[in-house]
Amino acid sequence: MKNKWLIAILFLITFFSAAAYAMEKKAVDFRLNNWDGRTVSMQDLKGKVVVLTFSYAYCSVRCPIITGRLYYLDKTMNKPRDAVYLHLSVDPDNDTPERRKKYFNLYGIDAAKDGRWMFLSGQESEISEIWRFYGVTAKKVEDRRLPEKYYMDYNPKVIVIDSSGIIRYESGADFSEEEVKSLIEKLSSKPSIKFSETRFNCGAVKEGEIVKHDFEFVNGGNSVLKIKNLIPA
Repeated sequence: MKNKWLIAILFLITFFSAAAYAMEKKAVDFRLNNWDGRTVSMQDLKGKVVVLTFSYAYCSVRCPIITGRLYYLDKTMNKPRDAVYLHLSVDPDNDTPERRKKYFNLYGIDAAKDGRWMFLSGQESEISEIWRFYGVTAKKVEDRRLPEKYYMDYNPKVIVIDSSGIIRYESGADFSEEEVKSLIEKLSSKPSIKFSETRFNCGAVKEGEIVKHDFEFVNGGNSVLKIKNLIPA
């Protein structure tokens, strides 16, 4: 009986450790080129909430639906400055900078003015490592009926990465807008000081008497609170 309890306890420890590890999975770093020629890495995006998805410029079905939903979602949140929408190419051989820029234009997104929208690409040898990390497969399929004569058969993903580079959400094309919106709003909230009390009555103070009182506060936001200077009123 003792052995059964021991096995059960070990199983629970292993289960919760694995769950914690999965929840704390760190996003893979990279250095790829944006459509405007800028080199972008995950390290550069520290401090931002990154919504990562996979697209290609000639995509006519799944990518437009996902991008359209993210664009609408961003508008409903009044375009939070801390949120970045990162499109990663699954067709690096054909996704030229001009085509990637034009892709955003189809949705009324001016990526030149709104730098939060990025479309990254690079050599397939380096970008395919990122596909593998996120479980994305991409295959070129010829189709003479299409203007470009082919399409990319791949499994779309929507991934939310917090400001520390930790993956907080992962889904396919059927992602929940409410979940993603709620998570972005939570992760992109600014630091804020919340005091347990803002006033203290010292009562009658005699001359020369020193009265001390501690004002306690907590960070009510989700970003790091940095106090650089304190000035007494």
